[in-house]
Amino acid sequence: MNTIRVIGGKIRGKVIPFVNKKFDDADITPQRVKGAIFSMLGEDLAGLSFLDLFGGSGQIGIEAWSRGGAPVFLVEPELKRFKFVKSFIESNQLTGAEVLNYKAEKALNYFQSRHILFDFIFLDPPYFMAMDNASVYDELINKIINLEILSDKGILVVQHASASVLPEKVARLSRDAVKKYGSTSLSVYRCNDND
Repeated sequence: MNTIRVIGGKIRGKVIPFVNKKFDDADITPQRVKGAIFSMLGEDLAGLSFLDLFGGSGQIGIEAWSRGGAPVFLVEPELKRFKFVKSFIESNQLTGAEVLNYKAEKALNYFQSRHILFDFIFLDPPYFMAMDNASVYDELINKIINLEILSDKGILVVQHASASVLPEKVARLSRDAVKKYGSTSLSVYRCNDND
C-alpha cells in the first residue's frame, strides 16, 4: 500500500500511519484523487468549514485542516478507525479538527441540532453499498439538503465508483463536474441558485 501523506498546507509531508490491513482493509482514497479533490476546492480553505462524513483513515479531513479548514469534522462509525483518527488529531494538536464515532445519519442529525453549517462536504461511502445502485447517494444528499447543513454557496463532493452514475440534480443541488480516475470518480455539486 502507498504511504498516506498530507500533500498541502501547514503539515504538508506529514505521514498518516494508517495501514489498511489493520483496519479491515478499509478503502483509501488514492493520493492522485485526493490531489484532484483539493485542486477543485482550492489550496487555501482558511476559515471554511469542512465535513468528511465517512472518515476512514482521516486523510481527507486532515488534509482540509492542513489547508486552513475550520472547523473540520470527521465522522467514523468503526471504533478502531475512530480511535486511530482521534489519536492522530490529538497527538499532532490539530486544534479545530474533531472526529465523531457516529454513523452517518446520526452525525447529520447532530450537526443540524447544533446549527452547524458547512462550506464543504465530502462523501465517500463504502463502494459496495452502491456499486450498481446510486440511490444511497441520493438519500445522503437529500438528507443533507433537508437538514440544511450545507451553506448556500457550499460545495458537495461525492467520491464513487465510476460504474455508478449519479443524478445531474438532487433537490436544490446541481452537478457541475464529474472527474473520472479509472474505477473512481468525483461528482461535484453546488446550489442551483449560485451565481
